[in-house]
Order: sequence, then structure tokens, then C-alpha cells
Amino acid sequence: MAFTSILNFIGGLALFLFGMNTMSTNLQAAAGNEMKNILKKLTDTTLKGIFVGTALTAIVQSSSATTVMLLGFVNAGIMTLSQSVGVIMGTNIGSTFTAQLIAFNIGHLAYIFIIAGVFLVFYRKNRMVEKWAYIVLGFGFLFIGLNVMSSAIEPLKESEVARQFLVNLTSSPLSAVLAGTVFTMIIQSSAAVIGIIIVLASTSLISYEGAIYLTLGSNIGTTVTAWLASFSVNKASKRVALIHSVFNIIGATVFCFLTYWKVFPLFIDFITPGDVYQGENAARHIANAHTLFNILNTLMFLPFAKYLAIMAEKIIPGDASENVSMGEPKHLNFHLVNTPEIAIEQAILEMREMLKLVKLSINTAMQLYKEKNYRKIEKIDQIENAIDNLQKEITFYLVKINEKSNTDTVTKKIPSLLHTVNDIERLGDHAVQLSNILNHQILSQKVPFPADFVEEIAELHDKIIYMIDLSLEYMRNLDTKHSFMIIELEGRINQYHNDARKRVLNMIQSTECDANSGLNMIDYIDTIETIADKLKNIVKAGSYRFIYQAARPFD
Repeated sequence: MAFTSILNFIGGLALFLFGMNTMSTNLQAAAGNEMKNILKKLTDTTLKGIFVGTALTAIVQSSSATTVMLLGFVNAGIMTLSQSVGVIMGTNIGSTFTAQLIAFNIGHLAYIFIIAGVFLVFYRKNRMVEKWAYIVLGFGFLFIGLNVMSSAIEPLKESEVARQFLVNLTSSPLSAVLAGTVFTMIIQSSAAVIGIIIVLASTSLISYEGAIYLTLGSNIGTTVTAWLASFSVNKASKRVALIHSVFNIIGATVFCFLTYWKVFPLFIDFITPGDVYQGENAARHIANAHTLFNILNTLMFLPFAKYLAIMAEKIIPGDASENVSMGEPKHLNFHLVNTPEIAIEQAILEMREMLKLVKLSINTAMQLYKEKNYRKIEKIDQIENAIDNLQKEITFYLVKINEKSNTDTVTKKIPSLLHTVNDIERLGDHAVQLSNILNHQILSQKVPFPADFVEEIAELHDKIIYMIDLSLEYMRNLDTKHSFMIIELEGRINQYHNDARKRVLNMIQSTECDANSGLNMIDYIDTIETIADKLKNIVKAGSYRFIYQAARPFD
């Protein structure tokens, strides 16, 4: 196989992945929050979960998107592990929709989609039209990528070495399944792998049974997405990943035997037009095998859905203390807004979830700084998005409480609560600012950051985390013991801020430290002082049971 052919194949794969990602990303954006709302509300039974998971994955063209969203809901305690089992099964079925599209063999129409997409991009009138323009463009790139890959591997049919390699790889069920698993784990797209399998089978470079083995392996490999997404969250999410893996591994094993005994391939050939053993309609046969495997595997496991959840909880035991919200409300029950006093308590509990996320963001920023791992910086943005989402949800909830309330006491609390939720949201912004100072400004310095400054940063970090922990305890029951501790600590941080600022400025002036190091240190201590001040504001609001006061004694 010539270098040009290899390059064309990789280029075709890149186009396919780019098209798939463009289409999926914009479909998710077009779906908006409705996708989340549907997933939250319609999964109370396993059967409903299967239908919802199938539909959403087919619509957004990304099993990864549905799976990651599912992890977030289980992580936040919004959805139980048992509820997630049905969605996982449905996600597998919905992911086969891409292969069915590919099997229609409309690659010759790819440029029609490109032309239409470009036309919509140039003449878009609003954001929604723009999203659909990129959806159409992505669809076109997907098929152009497939066409390029097909053309690139055409010379392989003349290469005896390449043919023998592929035959040997796919003749053994174990090697074929392993190859499909590993390849999917590497490129992180089962749709792309199925597309390549269809191309190879349609050009007779691999056997029909070999293509099925590769497809079964791809279904195992796609479960790695859930594991990767679960590493940064709690054990509840890891249980979801475990269920996904066990479900697909056992199913693939069963269907490997059925394929080895010729039962499954012959059944697919029987229900699909064309004799695949004569090289007819290979794409549709593989797409149908992919779909039928996931449907039949779901039916096989359906009676045991609850036992999958029990199994996961036994293998990965956990505790409720790790259950940190990642942007989806855990405590906002709209049925309680008719009893405003209880509803306000729920809103305060949700504010604690926001504050937990602020703590997580600050700790993550420090961890990345110590590890000097800037590549994981996007986690800070994810946490910030979660904080922003909770702010919107809590604000909306408080407005609803205000509308339903007819008591003066409750009405007076709403402004103070709104101020508090905004203060916590600002804490999230300052946490991002801390991360920027630590992981961008300081790490990008040409001159090494002074060792004594590094020690001071670590000490200030511990102090502010302790202050957040006190604030979390305070918001649990508004205990004045914690309020005085917080106010005293804020005063000490404020005094340290004033003294340290003068000291660092003197060091810059006397050239004891370089200007960049000094200014970055000042930025850090300024931000810490601002965070401490915002935490004191929470105490000020709570000290009056969140009844707004024009002037407070702690000012």
C-alpha cells in the first residue's frame, strides 16, 4: 500500500470524524436543554429508559453525549443507578442509527449536502439556522470521508500481503474482537469504526463473519468513553461505566459464539436483501448485524436490569458524601413552592451544592498547578458551567417561591437569597481566575517562581479551603459558632493581604524578585482576599436569617 494511499485513508478518516463531530455537536446544541429534561423526566422505568436512550442517541448522533450526560445525572443523585440501566441499553441501540445511515450508500450525494450546508452558513439569519447548516455540512463530510477511505483502500485488493493480514486478523474470533475493541478505544468513535468495517467488507477485504466479530469488538471498545468520563467524578458514575462494560462484554461474548456457530450471520443474511456470501449488499448486512445485536442483547438483559445495578453496587461500594452536584439541581422540588418556608430551605441546600463546586474548582486548580498539567484545564470550565447552571436554576426557583408566597417574612428573604446565590456564582468566577493565575500566568513565566511564594500560595489555599468548609457547615444550620470563626478568619486573611501586598511591592522595587513573579503573587493574594470577602457576605446574609438589611454590623 503506497504512502499516498495511507495518507488518503487517514485523511478520509479525519474527514469522517470531523463530519461526525460537527454533526453531533450541532445536533446537541439544536436539541438544547430539552434533551436533558426528557432524560430526567421519562426514565422512571427500565423500558422507558430504553426508548429515551435510543431516541436521544439517534437524534444527537452521539452515544458518548448521552452516556456522559447520564453520568452527570447519576453523579448528582438526580437519577438512580437502576434508572440508568435502561438508558444505557437504549444508548447502545441508538448508536446503531449511524451505521444504518452509512449503509444507504448515498456517498455520491455527499457534495449536495456540502453545497447546501455552505449555502446555509453564508445566508444564515439566526443561530438555529447556523446549527442546522453545520449539521448538514457534517453529514456531507461524513460521506466524503467514507468515499475517500474506500478509494484509498482499493489498491489493497491487489496486495496479497495486506489481504493475508486482514484475513488472519479476522479469521480468529478472539483476534477480530480484540482488534475492534482496541481500534474503537483509540479513536473514540464506534461509528467511525463501523464505517471502516463497512468499507473493508464492501471491498471484500474482510469476510462477512470477520466484519461481525470486529463490530462486536467495537461495541466493547465504545464503553471506554464512560470510564474516561467517570474518572473525574464519584463512584456512582463508575458504577454506570461498569454496567455499560458488563452489558456489552457479556452480550458480545454470547454473539461471538452465535457467529462462530453461523447462527447469527445466517439469520442476518436471511432478513437482509442480497446474498452477502456472493458479495451483495455487505454494508446493509453489517449495519443490520450491528443493530440486531444491540436490540437482542437488550432484550436478553431486560429481565435482569435491576440485578446489573445490584452487581455494580457490590463491586464498587460507595458513600453518599461523594455525591457532588455537577450542575443539575438535587434539592429544588417545585411541588414545595406552595409551602415557601420549606422551599427556601431546599434553595439553601442547593446553594451549598454550588459552594461545594467552588471548593472543587479551587482544589482542582491547585492540583493542576502542582502537577503542571495544563491539558486538564477544561475541567475548571466544566465546573464553572455547572455553577452557572445552578445559579440559573436556583434563581428561577426563588422567583417561583416569591410568586407563590403571601407572607411578608418569606418575601423579605428573597432579595437576600438572590444576593447570596449571586455571591456564590461570583466565587466560581474567582476560582476560575485563581486557576488562570496558577496555571497560565505563573507556569508561563520564563523566570522560575520564587520558592517562598510557592509556600505562601499553598498556605493561603489551605486557609481559603478551611473557610469554605466552615461556610458549608454554616449553611447547614446557620450556627453562629461557625459565623464568628468565618468572620475572624476573613479578618486575618484581610490583614495578611494588606501586609503581603506591601511586602511584595517592596520586593519588586528592590529587585528581590522579578516583576512578573511579584505581580502574579499580588494577583493571587488579591483574588484570595476577594473570595474571603464573598464568603463573609454569606455569613452576613445568614446572620439575619436571609432577611435583607440595608446596613449590617459586619461591614
